[in-house]
Amino acid sequence: METAENAAAGTILGKVGRLAVLAAAGGAAAGAYGAYANYANRRFENLDPQSADAPGSFLDIDGDQIHYVDAGRGPAVVLIHGWNGSTFSYRYVISELARQYRVVAIDLRGYGYSSRSLTAEYSGAAQARLVAQVMDRLAIETATLVGHSMGGGIAMRLALAEPQRVQRLVLVDSVTENEVRSAIRHGRLLRRALPLLAPLTMHRQRFRDRALRSAVHDPAYVTEETREGYYRPFHMRGHLASMAKQYADWGKDDLWSPERITQETLVLWGEHDRWISVESGRVLAEQIPNARFVLVRSAGHLPLGEQPEFCNRELLRFLDAGAEPEPASPEAEQAHSQL
Repeated sequence: METAENAAAGTILGKVGRLAVLAAAGGAAAGAYGAYANYANRRFENLDPQSADAPGSFLDIDGDQIHYVDAGRGPAVVLIHGWNGSTFSYRYVISELARQYRVVAIDLRGYGYSSRSLTAEYSGAAQARLVAQVMDRLAIETATLVGHSMGGGIAMRLALAEPQRVQRLVLVDSVTENEVRSAIRHGRLLRRALPLLAPLTMHRQRFRDRALRSAVHDPAYVTEETREGYYRPFHMRGHLASMAKQYADWGKDDLWSPERITQETLVLWGEHDRWISVESGRVLAEQIPNARFVLVRSAGHLPLGEQPEFCNRELLRFLDAGAEPEPASPEAEQAHSQL
């Protein structure tokens, strides 16, 4: 006759066995999904940057092909895009500024039509060094830097590391120390999750559209042209792997000190930015000793695209090299008075 102890042991062993079967099934399912994710990622990344009809030219820098657009003549203005951006982010800026200036828009390493190297470093400091290398190769001794979002952080890093090379600074809805802290804190986790999540997120147009709409004030801005411009670089071979390495390399970055920036600085900010708050922009402008804050009405995180005429007008006013600063436009005065 079975004892109570034997019955209990049998129950426990039965539960352990069922758990083992479930664990094995779960492991098999996870392995199968991992294999599917790798296949889906390879299939999604079906473009080669150098044969994908890039709008600009390439420089070989440390073995990587770095894409850039070079237009106009005059004092140099270097444009640095944000996270998941490219030279496309400045499509309305380049032609307008090139009437008076030499404008160089760069695709950072791992973005746009530039190389997706797995041996290069993707920290903000490394990207700032890349911008300086591009300037060297293009014989640009000094320039005004324009940085949007993540590109603003890179521009500030270069302005602090090599102040003699940066004449002026324009920060457009720029990352601040808060975003850098968050990136450092979550980077390694994102690196591990990205390859598995990509088929369920960035590979799906509905997800990409939702993310892009969250970056703008007016959903009508998300046209087919805008989708193509922002989404096409996602299809470059090695894009996910380079993004994963970027997330890990963010942990190599130190924080910078906006208070030490000596260059005259224009801070442009979309009034409806849901990615980085207007208050963050105002604080950043207050931290930089020689900065002016301008609010861009009816714009979100992408004001250069949503309100190009207003932004270009403010940029040209700020870039009026060698002249006394002109009075700000009525819109800028009104925004500045809210500080």
